[in-house]
Amino acid sequence: MQKRRTANLYNRLIVRSALGVCLAASIFPCGIAAARPAQVDLKEERDPAKRCDRFLESAETAFDSARSAYTKDDIHKGDAELDGMMSALNSCVSTLDNIHKSRVFKRAEMRVSSLQRRLQSLLDEIPVTQRGWADQTVRKLEEVHDKLLEGAMKK
Repeated sequence: MQKRRTANLYNRLIVRSALGVCLAASIFPCGIAAARPAQVDLKEERDPAKRCDRFLESAETAFDSARSAYTKDDIHKGDAELDGMMSALNSCVSTLDNIHKSRVFKRAEMRVSSLQRRLQSLLDEIPVTQRGWADQTVRKLEEVHDKLLEGAMKK
């Protein structure tokens, strides 16, 4: 009977300590949870088509963040997010250089075309004095779109 009580006590202590560690890790991000990487590196994806899709998702997410930053009148953060969008799109184009399938180029071209339309509507909302980097991004986005169209026609 005494052994059972001792074992029961130890089991409760173990469960409580494990629960405490889990709660501490979720409350304090500098704990155990921060040791894990927050995001998997996009370049580790082996399939180039999937890697391209992930770069496009990253670019769309960056654009959404830029739109929200511009809405809040945080121009510098919006410019940084647009820069992140362009770096993701350039990585997508460099990934597609190794693919010889026109349908992958076409899918990417359609998504970039959608980003162009969304960026144009964002430009309509931004005051003219704050459009500097966004205007340059429109030009760069057109270059990326042209590369994707060229790749779709060539392959």
